[in-house]
This record gives sequence, structure tokens and C-alpha cells, in this order.
Amino acid sequence: EDQLKQICKEYFDRMYLCESQKYDMEFEVRKRDFEINELNIAVNDLRGKFIKPTLKKVSKYENKFAKLQKKAAEFNFRNQLKTVKKKEFTMEDDEAGKEAES
Repeated sequence: EDQLKQICKEYFDRMYLCESQKYDMEFEVRKRDFEINELNIAVNDLRGKFIKPTLKKVSKYENKFAKLQKKAAEFNFRNQLKTVKKKEFTMEDDEAGKEAES
């Protein structure tokens, strides 16, 4: 029975040692992965090899011009002018031509 307890204790100690080494190695792996990632970022920053997306050129005044044209169409002065039917503003040539036709 004492021998069995001794064997169990040895197995427990061995498992404990293996688990602690496993934990330490996993921690080191995570730490090194993080360091590798940080170094890759630093290298890319130094080289300038990060990909910049090509941007489409857009005029920031395009919408303003469209709005101004729309307002200009609304305030078209020729359409808003009153038609004058008085003869005092007609040209003399037009009056002479109309009299000749009649």
C-alpha cells in the first residue's frame, strides 16, 4: 500500500511538472506570437508596404452647383415677366408693317 502511494505520488509529481512546463511553453508561444506581430507591424510601417486604397475623385462642389441650377430654373426671370400689351412699347416698324398688311 505504501508502495502504491509512492507510485501515485511520483505520477502526480510528474504530471504536475509536465502541466507546469506546458503552461510555461504556451505562455512563451503566445508572447512570441505577439512580439512577431508587433515586429511585422513595425517593419511594414518602415517599408511603407501597407496597401493604400485608391480613392475615387469626387467634386465637393458638384451638389452645390446642382442646387444652384435648380434654384436658377425656379427663378427664371423670363418666365416671370409680365407680358405687356400696351402699344406704347411697340416699335414703330412693327406698327407700320401691321398697318401695311391691313
